[in-house]
Amino acid sequence: MDEFRWDSVISDRIPNPCPPPPSQLKFQYHDVELPFPMSLVANTHLRGRELKCCYKATVDGFSATDFHRRCDFKGPCVIVGYTATAAGGLKFGGFSPEGYRSTDDYYDTLDAFLFYWPEPESSSSPAPVVLPKVGGSGAALFDYTRGGPQFGADGLLIGPPLTAVMGVFTGPDSSAGVGDLRSARSRLGLSYARRPDGKESLFGDEGRAELAEVLVFCSPQIASLY
Repeated sequence: MDEFRWDSVISDRIPNPCPPPPSQLKFQYHDVELPFPMSLVANTHLRGRELKCCYKATVDGFSATDFHRRCDFKGPCVIVGYTATAAGGLKFGGFSPEGYRSTDDYYDTLDAFLFYWPEPESSSSPAPVVLPKVGGSGAALFDYTRGGPQFGADGLLIGPPLTAVMGVFTGPDSSAGVGDLRSARSRLGLSYARRPDGKESLFGDEGRAELAEVLVFCSPQIASLY
């Protein structure tokens, strides 16, 4: 008895294999020049790798949903924010060795850090000042689905959730309480080191700031492994 060939039946019904997805469905990075020197990530997994901008808030949107849509599963990343002031604003940021995955969890690490650029005294660009994790590795990073980047309980929060994270408070509506990345706050000393000038906020004398832009840079090579 001849063996029945299912493959011939399938090939008759589906003459051509499914075409590959169009190129526009592939992740598109923003053409943005790195706003920081590569020496900033010299001691991280991003050392020596090509970095590209996966999130630009003024293009992709300022909601935490927009942030996670563009930044989840990209691997270690550098976040850079710009405050919105008439004087030109402050540039600051942080490095997350864990990246983002909308886990509603926190991570312990000593490899995360914050940084900022001191107010320029001349036209030359000063090097960023790095503020390391202090007080042990505990709760260095938070990855809230409804929130943006968060370093420690209070070190730097960009677009924190507007309601409690637990579902008993937020309810079934996944859009409820989503943070706005235009809003940021910072308190240094507990989870991340104070500024060398003794100020207890990345923003200097102010604990809160309104942001004009937020950028996130990652390694496309690492992101492709997810």
